[in-house]
Amino acid sequence: MRLSPNKLFLADERGIKTTDALKRYSTFNFEKLFSEEHAIGNLFICNDDTIAAGKMIFFLSKEDSYQLFFPITGRIDIVQGGKEFGVETGEVQVLNLGKGEVLEISNPYPNEEIHYTQLGINTDMFLLRASEMLFKFEFEEDKKHFIEIVNHPKLPFKLNAGSFTDGQHLIYKNQNKDHKLFFLVIDGTFEIDGRILKTRDGLSLWDLEQVRIVSLSDNAVILVLEHL
Repeated sequence: MRLSPNKLFLADERGIKTTDALKRYSTFNFEKLFSEEHAIGNLFICNDDTIAAGKMIFFLSKEDSYQLFFPITGRIDIVQGGKEFGVETGEVQVLNLGKGEVLEISNPYPNEEIHYTQLGINTDMFLLRASEMLFKFEFEEDKKHFIEIVNHPKLPFKLNAGSFTDGQHLIYKNQNKDHKLFFLVIDGTFEIDGRILKTRDGLSLWDLEQVRIVSLSDNAVILVLEHL
């Protein structure tokens, strides 16, 4: 089988930063974490963050960008320029950040840590207000297909996700052959375009119209980002 152009990002090769407040795994280069595996296209951040109980961290935007926050456990509270955003599991918050802007990201629980994934996409144009960019989804509504979470004509990307059973076969169709696809396994194991990916592994694919995917475990969860 001919494999499409790709770049694989293994979970075991991510950079790691640990403080009293934060444990962060970075798939791409981030701050002082250097990796030889650079992102593809406009996607430049893929971080897997855990914030300790009751703690707060700061995120400095190094680029004009859209930042996507996908809680995996619990809720995160985000403050941007005095505006507060609460994001729960089953929601994705997209924020547009100018270069040099700072976010406050906090864990509102006094006794439990929280866990979320953050994706960052370079952009030179902001067309939506942050208050318009909270997207809700429910995996239980459809366990056989990808759920469309973010698909807005003014946004330069599309985000889908799904939770699948062992042995389930899927086809992901690229909206535009010129778009790149980034797959991130949140939990479980998948075969994607002939490659085996496990929890927190990532895969970039491009120059293709559709991708064959097989879930190799129960309750396997995956994100798919379609971007330039």
